[in-house]
Amino acid sequence: MMHGPCGEANTKSPCMMDNKCTKHFPKKFNSETTIDEEGFPIYRRRDNGREIKKGSIKLDNRSVVPYNRDLLVKFQAHINVEWCNRSRSIKYLFKYIHKGVDYVLGLVKEKNGSTNENDEIKKYLEMRYISTTEACRRIFQFELNYRDQHVERLNFHLENEQQVIFPDSTDVKKILRRKGVKETKFTQWMEANKQHEEARELTYADFPTKWVWKSKEKKWEKRKQGYAIGRIYYAHPTSGERYYLRMLLNTVKGCTSYTQIRIVDGMVLPTFKAACKARAF
Repeated sequence: MMHGPCGEANTKSPCMMDNKCTKHFPKKFNSETTIDEEGFPIYRRRDNGREIKKGSIKLDNRSVVPYNRDLLVKFQAHINVEWCNRSRSIKYLFKYIHKGVDYVLGLVKEKNGSTNENDEIKKYLEMRYISTTEACRRIFQFELNYRDQHVERLNFHLENEQQVIFPDSTDVKKILRRKGVKETKFTQWMEANKQHEEARELTYADFPTKWVWKSKEKKWEKRKQGYAIGRIYYAHPTSGERYYLRMLLNTVKGCTSYTQIRIVDGMVLPTFKAACKARAF
């Protein structure tokens, strides 16, 4: 799982463009793994002096492609494995399904060479299936699109940092006095935990499986039918306490206040970050 050689060592490498490696190799040495401002990982690369020879060129840790050792041993193949923490990584994974395959155009003509302008057979033969999977589903007349489960998006925020939307012309004082301005899905989740003992058995992410959010009344009601799954809003690793709060919400159950979220083994910790460390996240 070594990249290259490229760069000055091999300017004719396929990854080279404008005298630069398009994959940004060789990387820099790093003492530990960190996350950059855009949410991408910068992996640890030890400067331990270890080298291997590829042809006549020596390569070190800066040229190692991210990998998983167990997968390499199991499948005996080159498998690039990297940490993903962005929504567009999903697009990257599934784009290969929709890239399409090779296909042949067929055309039915009369002996004199003329064709009917509204030739349905011709139009059908020129049709391009996105993939073999879609072709099979069309042939067997299966549905191509359907919604399996309802997904409830769950917002969250730090204390007294609710998101409020209002036009520029609105008086700020009127906004603060508006009924229900401080009530959100997140705050009402804690209120539901105060009022209902059975609600305390669920995390915030699992709450929509048993409870339904009523947007007009701004409250959670016990689910009578159907099923839904919850998805907590994304928080960037550099967003500070908001990021650590989100991590805790995936684990803690039945919290009735922000203070209770920070409780670990009976101790109230000063920050959400400290609570995450105490839980060994």
